[in-house]
Amino acid sequence: MILGADVGFDELSKLLASKQLSIFAGSGISVESGLPAWDGFIDKYIEICQILNKCLPPDLRFDGIIDDAKDSYRNKNLIDTVTALKEKIKYCKENGVNVDFCDDILNELFYSAKCNQYHEMIVSTSYNHIITTNYDTLLEDAAKKLGYYKLLTSSYSFQDYQDISAAIYSGNTAIIHAHGKIADLKLDEFVLTKQDYLNIMKHNPGFRYIINTIFITNSVLFVGYGGSDPHFEDIIDDLNLTLNWSGNNPHLPKCYIMMIKDKATPIREFLNDSNRIDIIAFNTYEEMKDFLDRICKAFPRAK
Repeated sequence: MILGADVGFDELSKLLASKQLSIFAGSGISVESGLPAWDGFIDKYIEICQILNKCLPPDLRFDGIIDDAKDSYRNKNLIDTVTALKEKIKYCKENGVNVDFCDDILNELFYSAKCNQYHEMIVSTSYNHIITTNYDTLLEDAAKKLGYYKLLTSSYSFQDYQDISAAIYSGNTAIIHAHGKIADLKLDEFVLTKQDYLNIMKHNPGFRYIINTIFITNSVLFVGYGGSDPHFEDIIDDLNLTLNWSGNNPHLPKCYIMMIKDKATPIREFLNDSNRIDIIAFNTYEEMKDFLDRICKAFPRAK
């Protein structure tokens, strides 16, 4: 179902008032900070792979894959292209090639960014938990800037099962990095594909249980996900697989995703078989920002 801003605000307000709403933030919230959205990360990833390829001995070079990626990947299977690049990077490492300088290039992209109004509004609103697929720590930077120091001591990567569990049990808001933080970032481990996300869930069952716990006990608002970003679909697919929810049972949590109207079609098609996810649609990004600000002012986080 597609909701207007006023109806969406009313529904989210009820959830915030009853302390039943968490937020899941994607790469879109960091675009104003100079970081690319998901498809932009693909461009940067290919660029770094080109630099690495020039440094390799002839027997390890992967010119064909690089050429395919940079010249025509948008017209082919993007996920397959990225997967092939990652496998080549792993192969290089297995053959003694030090790719640390590539990791450094990727890290520099994140460390140069500054928090923006989206990060500030998210940490300033009384969401139960803040989950993000972003490696950057701009949410933490916003919390520090605005004096929400308790959030700084409750910021975790997906490997920190016990600490996240303790935060949930004690009623403390956790900032949870579902793909890891900047410090964890490696070129061959960068979460870009659905299989990457599923591998995290497969090899970290404790984290998968935590995510399911949050979605069982909270409705969740998705912000910063677009039609070209597969991670929203990955998350929902995994939840549908493990929870197998359907129908309009009013006693079960729901998910909401904020989107620009003209970009809502791909997501709407994806959601056709689900009755538990609503789109809150906006004409412009400025309207979306005003909506988050309105929620923030109505339900501020206590310091």
